[in-house]
Amino acid sequence: MAEPRILLFGDSHTYAVQRAIERRSAKGLAVPLTAHRLLKTKNDVVMGDTTFEEYLALTGKLDEQDVAVSMIGGNQHAVFSTIQHPQKFTFLMPSDTGATEGAEIIPYRALAQHFDAGIRGRDGQSLAALRKATRARVVHLQPPPPKRDNAHILKHHESKFAQDNIADLGVSAPELRMAFWRLQARLLEELCAELNIAVLPPPPAALDADGFLAPEFYASDATHANPSYGELVLQQIEENFGARRS
Repeated sequence: MAEPRILLFGDSHTYAVQRAIERRSAKGLAVPLTAHRLLKTKNDVVMGDTTFEEYLALTGKLDEQDVAVSMIGGNQHAVFSTIQHPQKFTFLMPSDTGATEGAEIIPYRALAQHFDAGIRGRDGQSLAALRKATRARVVHLQPPPPKRDNAHILKHHESKFAQDNIADLGVSAPELRMAFWRLQARLLEELCAELNIAVLPPPPAALDADGFLAPEFYASDATHANPSYGELVLQQIEENFGARRS
């Protein structure tokens, strides 16, 4: 049987995978997939290489044994949770017990409904369009979990957080940021199940004992992972789909 063709598409989180592919290619090593990053203009800078419509057209040529990998979206949890809110708050996942002392508790159901509406209104529509466009297996890769190190985030945050006054307000507690990431992961799993899309978690080797992104996989910003993380993603895809192609 021919090895599957694998096409990956996403936005900023795809950068780590593309850099990992460059490293492999420079060493003459096999690359299991082709990675496409969303083409867009941000702050007058053009980045990426493929529009979503172009990616859908490419996946339309795939067969049932092939794989379309999504890294669509992924940073909603960071938008909600990176900057410390003036009113300290937290929430509990259904399986959690206890709460942060001195923090207002937001009801999980209300927060989840609001968060879920945002995911389904943007990324959900893109995932549904991808599922409809191709006969291939569709897999969504969960984004990297948050970084535990608040000092790193405060020093290396993206411009969006600077505009939102992170320097004065500070960085929220790591536990809150992890709670939002877990909420996003749970809601994405539910959505993907409805769409018949498989879900892959972040590579376990990239996580610390508590599930945060390990420091050796930090990119120089608040939310993204580096090419070493991208290499683990390539290995994860090879292990799950048995593809080693240059």
